[in-house]
Amino acid sequence: MIDLKEVLKEYAEAKKYKLKELDDGKLGIDIAMKLQDGSFRYQFVWLWVVPGRGKGKDCVYFTSRAGTYTPNVNLYQLMKESGYGVYSTVTIVPDKDKDGNPCETVVVQASPVHEFLTKEEFLYILWEVAEVADILEERHFGGDLN
Repeated sequence: MIDLKEVLKEYAEAKKYKLKELDDGKLGIDIAMKLQDGSFRYQFVWLWVVPGRGKGKDCVYFTSRAGTYTPNVNLYQLMKESGYGVYSTVTIVPDKDKDGNPCETVVVQASPVHEFLTKEEFLYILWEVAEVADILEERHFGGDLN
């Protein structure tokens, strides 16, 4: 079984990405998305282990915000475009906005079983969650907000 913290730390150092560690065991990393013009946009991904989530097995939970849900969001188009992911899915979760007010947020998430996860799969899923969230953020929520 891979050491998530160690793999993420190595990856962040190699790519020169910002890595955060919270007291509750959550890890966060800012993934760079290279644009066609050569500039970069960043997408933040949070990770943590959820004990016993997958039929009694620990799962690694990846999540990245795409944007705040409002009735103006085109859910039909959003769901069609959520198919960009192989390992990830799109959902709406309770959240708080920048001012701390309750809201609902569209996120991209994945939750593979930890014991079966290889380093290569971990890094692919990390990238996919960031990439799909970034695409949906750009197309449905006005650009790089998260």
